[in-house]
Amino acid sequence: MDLPFLCWILGLALHAQLAASQKLDETDPVVTTTYGKLRGFKKELNNEILGPVIQFLGVPYAAPPTGERRFQPPEPPISWSDIRNATQFGPVCPQTLLEGRLPDVMLPVWFTNSIEVVSSYVQDQSEDCLFLNIYVPTEDE
Repeated sequence: MDLPFLCWILGLALHAQLAASQKLDETDPVVTTTYGKLRGFKKELNNEILGPVIQFLGVPYAAPPTGERRFQPPEPPISWSDIRNATQFGPVCPQTLLEGRLPDVMLPVWFTNSIEVVSSYVQDQSEDCLFLNIYVPTEDE
């Protein structure tokens, strides 16, 4: 076997294991969009004013700006046929990290108080970074 094929098999196995480890509840909200169905999840907020929300994370709003689409106007996202798992953040656009974290000078003061937490969100970087995180209020409370 050649190395690219072996890497592809390993990636497929890891993807299958990750998908199996994510516990998706059949009662999790599913919505239908123009491009396909999305599965989100309900999140309780530890806040006296804000009630729970439905979160849809990592929702593509354009086709990946890679290859021939690099530096071109955005194109609509590619449709999907299965229910897309929208329970994790998508990758962020490439940016400079110093010692594995964002430089303090690039962030507002209120972010620098939690710089380690903020930096954890920028570890997964990719040119394919055109994603939305959607938060929908619920009528629970």
